[in-house]
Order: sequence, then C-alpha cells, then structure tokens
Amino acid sequence: MYLSRPAEYALRAMSYMARSKPDGRIRTRDLAKAVDVPPSFLSKIMRKLTESGLLDAQKGHHGGFVLARPPADIRFIDILQAVDFEPKADHCLFGLGDCDPSNPCPLHPEWGALKAQIEHWARSHSLAESLDQ
Repeated sequence: MYLSRPAEYALRAMSYMARSKPDGRIRTRDLAKAVDVPPSFLSKIMRKLTESGLLDAQKGHHGGFVLARPPADIRFIDILQAVDFEPKADHCLFGLGDCDPSNPCPLHPEWGALKAQIEHWARSHSLAESLDQ
C-alpha cells in the first residue's frame, strides 16, 4: 500500500469524526474501537492531529476530541502532513535510494505520474467529501 499506516489511520479517524455529532467529543478508546485502530497507536496520531490544529482536545470527565474546523476546511493533504506523510515524487517504488529522473528505476515514470495524481487528489479534496459516503 502506498499510504503509511499512520496516514491510513489518520484518514480513517478524521473521516469518522467528520460524520459524528459536531458538538460531541470522542474519546480515543471509543474512536479506536469504531475505526479498528490500536488505542495506543491512535493516541499518538490524535496528538499529532491536535498539534497541527485539525483537532481540539479536552481532558477530563467530558473530554475527548472534536474537529477544530469544519470538514470542508480540512483537506486530505492537511491530515497526511499532520502525520508526516506527503506524497513525494522522489520516493522509489523499488526502494532504491538513488532513483530520480536522471537515474530512474524501471517504473519511475509511471510511479511518478501516479504519485502526482495522489497529491493532486489530497490537495484538492476535503474531509467534507467523506460525509457523502
């Protein structure tokens, strides 16, 4: 899979939160169960999403997480960048560290085109689009 596990889990969690009640906070353990992600791993992801300004966190009895902005204002690239994942054209599908346009691997042109499409999708679509599903 092209996405890292943190990126996949972050997209899954944020999509679930976008479909939840806007005024209701979600605890990590409840969210982890709902999106089938290990709670300890999700906790780290939620911290990064909060630090990036995508979530608002509150501790205590009525604590939990809520989206910090409307879903339409959160692009998928924002979520990916929050967990340190960004589609980059210089990552080699074969894991060759020196793969680039001057020294391409066998799939370099096709892989570069696919990554460009993924980046375009992530930059031009928002979390609000997951509400239609």
